[in-house]
Amino acid sequence: MDISGAAFDRLAPPLQRWLWEQGWTGLREAQAAALPLLLDDERDVVIAAATASGKTEAAFLPLLTRLWQGGGQGMVLYVAPMKALINDQFERLGLICERLELPVTPWHGDVGESPRKRFFADPRGVVLITPESLESLLFRRGAELGRIFASLEAVVVDELHAFIGSERGRQLQSLLHRLDAAIGRRVRRVGLSATLGDMRLAAEFLRPGAGAAVAVIVSSAEKKRLDLAFKAVRVPPGTEITVIAAHQTIAVELFARLRDANYLIFPNTTGLVEQYADGLRLLSEAARVPVSFFPHHGRLGKSERETTESELKRGDRPISAICTTTLEMGIDIGAIRGVVQIGAPDTVSSLCQRIGRAGRRAGEAARLWQYCVTEEPHANMGCAAGLHADFIQALAIIRLYLAKWYEPPRSGALHTSTLVQQILALIGERHGISAADAYRTLCLSGPFSNISESDFIELLRALAAQGLIMQDATRLLLHGPLGEKRVNHFTFFAAFPDTQEYRLLHTGKELGTLPLKISHQVGSVLIFAGRRWRMAEIDHDKRRVELIPATVGDRPRTRGEGSPVHDRVRAEMRAVLAGEDEPEWLDDKAREVLRSARRHFRDLGLGACTQIADGNSVNLFLWRGDAVQDGLVAMLRSRGLAAENHGICVEIGRTNVQRLTAGLQEIAAAPCPAPDQVLNRQAIGNPEKWDWVLPDRLFHASFASSRLDLAGAHTWCSKGVKNAK
Repeated sequence: MDISGAAFDRLAPPLQRWLWEQGWTGLREAQAAALPLLLDDERDVVIAAATASGKTEAAFLPLLTRLWQGGGQGMVLYVAPMKALINDQFERLGLICERLELPVTPWHGDVGESPRKRFFADPRGVVLITPESLESLLFRRGAELGRIFASLEAVVVDELHAFIGSERGRQLQSLLHRLDAAIGRRVRRVGLSATLGDMRLAAEFLRPGAGAAVAVIVSSAEKKRLDLAFKAVRVPPGTEITVIAAHQTIAVELFARLRDANYLIFPNTTGLVEQYADGLRLLSEAARVPVSFFPHHGRLGKSERETTESELKRGDRPISAICTTTLEMGIDIGAIRGVVQIGAPDTVSSLCQRIGRAGRRAGEAARLWQYCVTEEPHANMGCAAGLHADFIQALAIIRLYLAKWYEPPRSGALHTSTLVQQILALIGERHGISAADAYRTLCLSGPFSNISESDFIELLRALAAQGLIMQDATRLLLHGPLGEKRVNHFTFFAAFPDTQEYRLLHTGKELGTLPLKISHQVGSVLIFAGRRWRMAEIDHDKRRVELIPATVGDRPRTRGEGSPVHDRVRAEMRAVLAGEDEPEWLDDKAREVLRSARRHFRDLGLGACTQIADGNSVNLFLWRGDAVQDGLVAMLRSRGLAAENHGICVEIGRTNVQRLTAGLQEIAAAPCPAPDQVLNRQAIGNPEKWDWVLPDRLFHASFASSRLDLAGAHTWCSKGVKNAK
């Protein structure tokens, strides 16, 4: 589209001048499609496109034009999942809004009080906020919300896909609904998202109960050209030492290859990020060249992350960031030539986000180098190990990415833990509320519509029994003694749990945070922020650790990383193993691994059977996603079988094919069990923040709704059991 076209002419004149000065030659596809919707219509809108395709401008150019047309008295609320995104957008939008004489207010835990005071004195312009800070604002300023947000025109939710299906996402839905209720009108919502497998589910997430009315814009722009290479690193069987050596081999190759431009390196864990950052720093020092490899992950302190981001943006020398999902988001990090993926990604959507960061310059291809570490075949290799699951999963995910398939958002979770938080938050916002009004606000018209009235009453009784809530003489719900204590602690506003992490400091500077293990003590060594440290002092009361430089270190090991694998990915893994094609982008060793895995697949007869005896165990090959496989594990364990989900298969220990077959037949013959019939709460623990409050039945139902597919597992038992071997 030409910059002088009719759509461009509809923008506010100061915006037109700014875009012309920035060298724009036209509007991109998503921007042109969004302009009339956001200028002429009042519908909610989801804008889905690849990273760096101009989604932010697609939303803000028309919305800022509306604010300008209204004399600059309106307001747009921008909600982002990360502080770094807010900081980035503050710089970008600040330059634009300066031309319109509109204030831009960043709002998160690292921002001081002065910007907030200015906003309260003159509530207009653009407010950039995290869900946690929005929760705090509603809680602390409940009586003033009608005045504060009187001129609110729209709420823009960035990285919408990052919220869907999570506790934090349900909190955000509740916050937006409570905001509408507080100001007495429906405020338009605009979601910015990566492309998902079912965009209508994203629309339903944005406006629960009315997703069909949400306008969805999906950019059909052609994917950028991709230069792809898949490399296997084979290691002899043995201990973790051989795997560490394999990663060192990869680090040496990356040190030699990544010298021409900026790259992002994605290992699959925080520990591996630190291992690679340490190894590449040592290689740089040994070669007497400046260090050009920097770590970036969520546990690093703000200054450490910002150092990596600024090094990437400087552009005066090639820089590579070793990172986790923190750099999947749309933070401005300058031009990225390519992406290195080490180990299989969990999802196609994640790989898509990562590749989308690269090859932004016109005519430039994005690069993807996929590495997988695999064992050499040996006599004692188990039947599952011989299938090289990580390698096959990486190959399957790349094939699905090239076929333009992405995981649909998961829906249907109860999120009862977050409902506890929202009850307490609503009581604070309203300074007391009746049980009926709370149910009406949060459930009947709110995002917790799958919670029945009887379940809600049971939940309120559990909260009262714990001292979190109480009723006064007029039957208003108020905070109880424990509730007062909890809501007045800064950790209350987050839907996710406080991880009890320790602050890591060196000479007064905070490097980041980590959970400490029992084995950690004064003198323990650690790799963090890409450097080696020794713990000089540990203060358990203040949860802080003083670090001093060391010559040796150990990579941190953290839990909770990774996403569940979808049914379609496991089906594609089976298709890879059953097939014969060899993609041209596999290197010679990768071809050897693929041929070896396929021979093993055929030798086991997995094209025709599902159960394989392996010593004293039986491996059950469902080729289904983690929700189904974890559901089957729960059913088998409830019948006394020692089942574990290993991804490529479900392993049942201390059994034989006959006993397992009988157990599967018993499951198939009985009705699909309720969650509380197959789950062991003590074994599960409390994965969500407020799970400890929930009665057993509500806990089991909530856990199963978000993590298990019991119906799918039961159906598989009825239809999926084939021959055994």
